[in-house]
Amino acid sequence: MIIRSVGRNDPCPCGSGKKYKHCHGRPQPPAEVLYIHPAKQDVDFYATMQAQRDTQLGRPYGLIPLGVPALVNTLRAAGIEVQGVNFPLERELDRAFDLRQWLRRQTRARVILIDLHWYEHSYGALSVANVCKAVLPHARVILGGLTASGFAREILELFPTVDFIVRGDAEQPLLTLVQRYLDAADTAALALTDVPNLSYRRDGAVVENPIGYCATTADLDRLDYVDLSFMEHHAEYLVHEYLVTDLAKARAALKTNPYLGRWIATARGCKYECSYCGGCKSAHQTLAARDGLVPRSPEVVVNELERLSTNGVIQASLSYDVAELGDTYWRTLFSLMRQRQIKIGLYNECFQLPSPQFVKRFAQVADLEHSCLAFSPLSGNERVRRLNGKIFTNGELLNILDALNQYGIFALIYFSLNLPGETPETLRESIALAEQICQLYPPSRLRILNSCHTLDPLSPMAVYPEKYAISVTMRNFDDWYTYCRETQMGGAASRTEMHRGFVLQDPAARTLEAMADAWDAARQGHEECWWPIPPGW
Repeated sequence: MIIRSVGRNDPCPCGSGKKYKHCHGRPQPPAEVLYIHPAKQDVDFYATMQAQRDTQLGRPYGLIPLGVPALVNTLRAAGIEVQGVNFPLERELDRAFDLRQWLRRQTRARVILIDLHWYEHSYGALSVANVCKAVLPHARVILGGLTASGFAREILELFPTVDFIVRGDAEQPLLTLVQRYLDAADTAALALTDVPNLSYRRDGAVVENPIGYCATTADLDRLDYVDLSFMEHHAEYLVHEYLVTDLAKARAALKTNPYLGRWIATARGCKYECSYCGGCKSAHQTLAARDGLVPRSPEVVVNELERLSTNGVIQASLSYDVAELGDTYWRTLFSLMRQRQIKIGLYNECFQLPSPQFVKRFAQVADLEHSCLAFSPLSGNERVRRLNGKIFTNGELLNILDALNQYGIFALIYFSLNLPGETPETLRESIALAEQICQLYPPSRLRILNSCHTLDPLSPMAVYPEKYAISVTMRNFDDWYTYCRETQMGGAASRTEMHRGFVLQDPAARTLEAMADAWDAARQGHEECWWPIPPGW
């Protein structure tokens, strides 16, 4: 990792508003509240495996959930000090990093926050919880996130090292819980029945308070998603949130500015029911009692873009497709960026297809050297695409890519090898579509990816498998916990049906390994822009 020399009086890129000399690299005093982002792997995995150099290590998934800065900054705004660490990042920066030693230095810690948002952290998050309890037995461990919300009762029944789980939207419940716990003279007699969204144990039995808090636009507008100064090595972390479109350009940018990327929130919820997505509309209804979509105001989003740009961050990734928030929304957003002369790279994942007018305005306001529009045709077969939630044709996709090409916008194209309906026959259509895109688009501004999905908890595939002609093999938290434990390393099995959580009802309809080989063979001559099937989960 290349980190340039930063002036002591430069603004710190973490978004705190402080100068670099007052923020980055300073030893933090022990705090009463800790935050730890887990790896996919358990705490001792790297120490055990690093000597085996021929082992293909799995991805650690070091990106922290988008909402964590907002949660932590809500606590900090109330006067609660929080100190955070990204465990996989610390291991990347220093293979000798020891989480237990770090915890022993936190002499004032009384509360430990661990995210369990994506199912890929199911094993690693509980490993961190176990270590925290072993080192700091008096501290209370709190989990949150989509996966923790969906399996709160089961986690509390199976893992005594977890004390609380905040389900759904957590800002108000977490603040109430932490304030009450830190202020209590007798924590054993703590009153918790009125804390919304909270799951906990009382007299050995799991109690789940009703979902009583679901954030509104006004709530979301008050949150601070930018300030990362509570995290150790927050400047180094910004490298990890940059969505790479051009590897050479990214490496060149690192030589002069390491503060590459940040995700910021544009909305919560969703209005779609894509087959594979555990963050779909119905999942949000189940987990957070949210009906549809709750946007943040474009003015607040632009304020955060301005803070990031001022602090030297060169790309902002938007959490919800702003084209899907409506013409008025994105026109206001882009107009405000132009009025304030904010020039920053934008990464936007298009849930369907944007209009040509959106593409034109995007090109006018974004720093195109560090911008990208991403699309998910999933399959070259339009019937398979519609089944899985994308409702545009191949011709419409090629037309909008032609519009992107006119403005020199990077395009990222996602296919999926193993979604319901995709077979060797439809894969040939996917390969044909990828080849058409390669002929249309300059390879230096194009990336085509294909990968295998693992079943998302509460995705339509998991809830209604009969609709998709699949058989589901993962249903309980222990299934995802086991999946993560058994896929800590990469390898050839990632190109098969193994550990994916579902299979077609007709297992003879496809062989994923042969399909993966066919995809990789087809990229011959297009290696610059057409990526192979990844070798891990």
